[in-house]
Amino acid sequence: MEADLIRLAQVIANLLTNAAKYTDEAGKISVCAAREGEEVVLRVVDTGVGIAPELQSRVFELFVQGDRSMDRSQSGLGIGLTLVKRLVEMHGGSVAVASKGAGQGSEFTIRLPAVPEPRGHQNSDVPSPGPTSARPGSGS
Repeated sequence: MEADLIRLAQVIANLLTNAAKYTDEAGKISVCAAREGEEVVLRVVDTGVGIAPELQSRVFELFVQGDRSMDRSQSGLGIGLTLVKRLVEMHGGSVAVASKGAGQGSEFTIRLPAVPEPRGHQNSDVPSPGPTSARPGSGS
């Protein structure tokens, strides 16, 4: 994929920071990325406090915050997910959130356009010919 690596690092760092902030020490956070068709899909999943259904449609709006009962030192300004959304959209992608509600964790999914694979290239696990391959006219 072609992207501004610094901005994508900001996106991932922001999602991981939120996941860590809202997941207790015994919880789990996972990150995975894969090519799915013509997109690169990145998921950040946590077992944290979750997001209420009524908040999920607004979570990317500026200054929207979730659980405010947390210690003030951990609460943010409510701009992080707005920044995530705008940076992802600047790359031609989208971001979505899913949560079954309070105490059920959250999943953030980022979809970005992938660079088309070269013609005839079906699987990145297929090794390319090494330096010992015979070339036409090389006498091998």
